[in-house]
Amino acid sequence: MRPRTEILLYQLAWVLDKMLQPTWRSLDSSFESWAYGNGLLRQIQRLEAQAFIETRRDELVGQRVIRLTQKGLAAAQVGDDPEQRWYRSWDGKWRVILFDLPEEERESRRNLRRKLQASGFGCMQRSAWISPDRLDDLAANLRPLAVNAANLVLLDASPCGGELSTDLVRAAWDFKRINEAWEKLEHHLAALPDTSQPAAKEKVVRWVTKERNLLQNCFRLDPFLPKELLPTPYQGIRVWKKRRQILGKLGQKLS
Repeated sequence: MRPRTEILLYQLAWVLDKMLQPTWRSLDSSFESWAYGNGLLRQIQRLEAQAFIETRRDELVGQRVIRLTQKGLAAAQVGDDPEQRWYRSWDGKWRVILFDLPEEERESRRNLRRKLQASGFGCMQRSAWISPDRLDDLAANLRPLAVNAANLVLLDASPCGGELSTDLVRAAWDFKRINEAWEKLEHHLAALPDTSQPAAKEKVVRWVTKERNLLQNCFRLDPFLPKELLPTPYQGIRVWKKRRQILGKLGQKLS
């Protein structure tokens, strides 16, 4: 899916669908004017053809109304629910990937590092990565590379030299950078536009677009470790709860 389509679905989810409570809403003239001015009406038609949104005419009010389908709502989400990840159970084991791919496989080495980072692994050093989660599908994807144990090894491990899990976490993930990303999101959340002012919907749409980009950066950096492994300080849980409160208030104003 194109990034512009993802952003539009996210905008529709918040501006039209009452903040995570999808109900039928009027596609009023102000939104149509905004969509037309931004060249999005044709894109909205494509979204309907692809079953991301549904439109119908409400005979009672004589207006065309729109909502996101379940497929559209799923596509609008930035990532998995962080609360489910923070509060998941942990079996106390670390999954460790060690590799030393030869120089002629430089591209495979780069792809492997990108895959590990995207999967939430922390980097102890460039060729040693850890995660508290079972490998499952990732292990299956890596198995073709793991034929030679001298090149790549996947392990279930537990510290045995007095190392603390919190020390491993701080060594493997850059929580200073992660906290900075959450704090930037928090700063933007505090700048919620006044919905009573003229052109409020256009301002909200711009605000939501930036909010999505900042949230996406948090999701890109944060491994969403089980709560018992999170270092102090960690801003993610606090800012996430604040975000839910603020967006809930915005949803009530737009209702």
